[in-house]
Amino acid sequence: MSGKNELEGKTVFFSHPPFIFRTHTERQCLSIIHELKAHEVINPADYGLRDDIRELIKRAHVVIGACVDKNFTFLVWNEMEFGEKHGKKLYTLMVKNKHNIGPLVEGIPKDVKKLSREESELFSMEILSDHRESIYSIFIGNWGRRF
Repeated sequence: MSGKNELEGKTVFFSHPPFIFRTHTERQCLSIIHELKAHEVINPADYGLRDDIRELIKRAHVVIGACVDKNFTFLVWNEMEFGEKHGKKLYTLMVKNKHNIGPLVEGIPKDVKKLSREESELFSMEILSDHRESIYSIFIGNWGRRF
């Protein structure tokens, strides 16, 4: 991110794939955003399926999308695209794993892939299957998990 903190005092919508919801990775990403003094961070993990996410995006000044392994999942890409159509400033938070998060970059890097719905499902299943040693680890965490 440039020298000027463009998030300070702004409402930020943090778009990220559901497999990151309620994980160490999500907490680390949110911590990075809060350190930049955003006024409010809207986290879709805090809302239910009946909530209108698009209205939450419209309320934000900025949309930050988590890019996992240089991939935007279908959900994240759609939320970023919706934000852009509504004049929101876009940022990308690069995520490799729970220990390697960042940098936060303005806009959308050219070398990231925008996954289709089918590709996103396969990608998510691959991520989750890497950590299937215990179904409980999905709910309570596991030190060996990538996210």
